[in-house]
Amino acid sequence: MTSSKYQKNQVNQRNQRNQKHRKDQQNRTDREGPPTVAPEEVSARALYDAMIGAAGPAATGWTGPPRLPRPARQGESVLILGAGVAGLTAAYELSVLGYDCTVLEAQERVGGRNRTARGGDELYEVDDGTGAAVRTHTCRFDEGLYVNLGPGRIPHHHRRVLSYCRAFGVALEPYVMETTANLVRPPNRAAALPNRRVANDTRGHIAAKLTEALEADDAFTDEVRDLLRMFGALDVDGKYTVAPRSGYLHDPSAGDPFPEPAPPLTFEELVESGFWKTRFYQPLDHEWQPTMFQPVGGMDRIVEALAHRAKLAGARIVLGAEVTGITLGEAGPGVRPGIRPGVRVSYRKGGQLLRADARYCVSSIPVPVLKGVRRSGFSEAFESAVDVVEFAKTCKVGWQAERRFWEDGPADASGGAGHIYGGISWTSHDITQLWYPSHGYFSDKGTLTGAYNFTEKAERFGRLPIRERLDLAREGAVELHPEFADDELVPQDKGVTIAWHKVPYQLGGWADWKPDREDHRAAYRQLLQPEGDAFHMTGDQISPLPGWQEGAMMSAQYVVQQILGVMPRTVPEVITVPDSAALTQGML
Repeated sequence: MTSSKYQKNQVNQRNQRNQKHRKDQQNRTDREGPPTVAPEEVSARALYDAMIGAAGPAATGWTGPPRLPRPARQGESVLILGAGVAGLTAAYELSVLGYDCTVLEAQERVGGRNRTARGGDELYEVDDGTGAAVRTHTCRFDEGLYVNLGPGRIPHHHRRVLSYCRAFGVALEPYVMETTANLVRPPNRAAALPNRRVANDTRGHIAAKLTEALEADDAFTDEVRDLLRMFGALDVDGKYTVAPRSGYLHDPSAGDPFPEPAPPLTFEELVESGFWKTRFYQPLDHEWQPTMFQPVGGMDRIVEALAHRAKLAGARIVLGAEVTGITLGEAGPGVRPGIRPGVRVSYRKGGQLLRADARYCVSSIPVPVLKGVRRSGFSEAFESAVDVVEFAKTCKVGWQAERRFWEDGPADASGGAGHIYGGISWTSHDITQLWYPSHGYFSDKGTLTGAYNFTEKAERFGRLPIRERLDLAREGAVELHPEFADDELVPQDKGVTIAWHKVPYQLGGWADWKPDREDHRAAYRQLLQPEGDAFHMTGDQISPLPGWQEGAMMSAQYVVQQILGVMPRTVPEVITVPDSAALTQGML
């Protein structure tokens, strides 16, 4: 081959390679969007960094309500799968912007895991044998009483939830996370103890031991001694002997003219009890620090308001519409055939098999449920991500009490369980915790959350038939309050329970992300990106706050901005996966 021919051949090969590279790049851009570049707009950048974990585990990316541009094409169609918090948030925001939104919800109610039980509500779970959804029981609470079986509190730093509540007129009231009158039943002790006694005796003993270890005699060390004296309620000799902080042997309001402070539990007693293993210190973790809030009248007030505002903005919400299939690349209303892809969704409603086409699809279907939906046109990476994601097991119980005995009973250091107004008692029993109502103080009746458990405890709990599940919950509650043994005071037939990992169209509490697993990092990254420029996953399941309504709203706003082109459709190779256990259960 002559030199000129060789050079000409090399040029042709190089041109072919360049042409192929440009084509590959164009295909990748068409499929994934332009290379990942963080958004320039401040609020979008803050949300983006929070979603990929670049801003740290506590970041929510909140800079104020989103400032969104009008879409380039008005009236494009969007199918939103699921009418939970994320789906309704997306429906509202997209409808306000002029998109033509239809929400398909498999259940006959909106809300998803946001579920408030009231008298007359029917509860369903999947039968272990047949796999069919069966009605397990009907809530029989008296009129006006309710219990939140899903999310039950709103942290003060979950600004999106608070902002929507304020904008939509959802009245809020304080949720009390902890009082010193709450109880703890340690794993290695046969009786419950008041929070104040355990907390303050522990502080006192640790302060005394630290004081004893101080040897220097200078101004700074003297300040440390004084700090420890106040911290632990020590005497002038730096000893922990007795402190009214820990309460009294007998209720001082009962008429005793000289109430006697309770003698300290020994340090050995406290350590051997294992009290901290009951999540006793969870209220100190950032997610649960006061002040917390709850909607007046039940957590479902939030989804009711979201649904109402979405409808006012033009969204259509179709209940009883079970999605059976999702196909990418189908043309339909709002789709320009041959130019931009679309989505076709098949669903079942009222015994009929129907389908709907749209330019975009936003799916908040929980991943365990999505696994059972027929899918076509999705990438191998997406399918692998769906296979990896698992949801956490979690259960709740609700009781109606005919008298608010936790408020009326005596309160003393020996375990008298009274004068409790809100907060949580902790136990090593399978119920894990008992919540007292933060509303309706001094009224005749009330409701309590009689169990909220996780992992193995939830799995054992959920396997039981409803009657046995309530029996076990009552057993755990009796260890904290003997009054629970009285079926007339706390009627069994007014108890409610739910195992979220068995609830139809939910099949779990939240995505159980583990940041140390490489396959979780790959899956989380993949699900933050749309499929085929048309299909977007949303929900707290794909957010830095799994299990929280704020995470659902973060994810919805993120997807809305991806559709608008404000948010990148790709994410960096290196992202941070949320620690679901820490975010939902606290430091373990």
